[in-house]
Amino acid sequence: MASESNWAIEEYPGSGDSPRVAVKDLIDIAGTKTSAGSRLLLSRAEPAREDARCLHRIRERGARIVGKANLHELAFGSTGINHWWGTPVNPIDPSLVPGGSSSGSAVAVALGLADFALGTDTGGSVRIPAAACGLLGLKTTWGRISNVGVYPLAPSLDTVGPLAGSAGALEESMQIIDAGYAPERLDAPLRVALLVNAQAETFNEVIRLALSRIGAVVTEFSDIDLAKVHHSANQVITAEAFRSDSHLLSESHRIDPMVVQRLLSGEAVADHAYRQALEDRHAFQNLLEERFEDYDVLAMATVPFAIPTLSKAIGASLNRNTLPFNFAGNPGLALPLALAISDEALQGMGSPQGGSAGTPVPVSLQLVAPWNAEARLVAVAKEMAGKDLIFTHR
Repeated sequence: MASESNWAIEEYPGSGDSPRVAVKDLIDIAGTKTSAGSRLLLSRAEPAREDARCLHRIRERGARIVGKANLHELAFGSTGINHWWGTPVNPIDPSLVPGGSSSGSAVAVALGLADFALGTDTGGSVRIPAAACGLLGLKTTWGRISNVGVYPLAPSLDTVGPLAGSAGALEESMQIIDAGYAPERLDAPLRVALLVNAQAETFNEVIRLALSRIGAVVTEFSDIDLAKVHHSANQVITAEAFRSDSHLLSESHRIDPMVVQRLLSGEAVADHAYRQALEDRHAFQNLLEERFEDYDVLAMATVPFAIPTLSKAIGASLNRNTLPFNFAGNPGLALPLALAISDEALQGMGSPQGGSAGTPVPVSLQLVAPWNAEARLVAVAKEMAGKDLIFTHR
């Protein structure tokens, strides 16, 4: 049963001083059923015989799993709304979506119920809830963290990654889950390619200010069309999602109608369109590799508009700036910026639209790095934290 804040599908009691971890209920935990946020899938599921591979080091390092975290049904949605288990409540403003699909993972961390959480990110499902709930969320390089024992959505895009409330907790989470992770330091000014056409100028002003305060050298570009890349990536995610979940459509009345609609859109992707999208992926990967010859990271907003309210969530393309980098496979980090921004500047950015008069959602900066350069992204987060540039929940 979902908890009061709807973050959990199951909670596990325990005590001790080791890190507390919430695990998205897309990831097998031995002896429990994996529901993927779906009452239909749960009704068909058998208890997992063993932990998903990504949990092995969590067990070895003695971290405590405190619960299985709620999510958007079948991980196929960016709002985090779940009609069966309840929607996790955004701790910044309850009128806003919590972001998805790793909504429960984000809310558990934001409420202080977990030191970090594991989510999955296929089109932004770690970074979007991080942006909505004022957290750090790391989409890892495709293939770096094992997906064995993780319920699939789009296998060529699926990744496992952590959400945390601080740069230190984010680094600790990577050291726990990834044996190959080695911390880095920024020993030279960060060279940043800012994609100014990926968001409105008001966002760019905030991003420039944050980067200037860590001494980054910023060059502005508008030659990468993320909207075009998003279209190709959407062909892949919907086609592969249909392949993963078409076996459930015989009982589609037991699935969220919006999720059913997305699944059926994947059935309509022709083979030639899917093949063309894969060619587009290769071209985009080559373009990014060229850019990374001269720059350490790419920068843009994680979500390039205000986090929508629950009542206005339908049709919001929250993954506009995130899905392209699942398509390419690169790691991406969402960082909540703690900057003094005027109320006027906040309009149309990270402030609630139609929400309560609470704390505005911080503007989330997305940084993207070359394959397997997660430590570089965490180093930037640590540098920003040292300058008090990262929002923290009080």
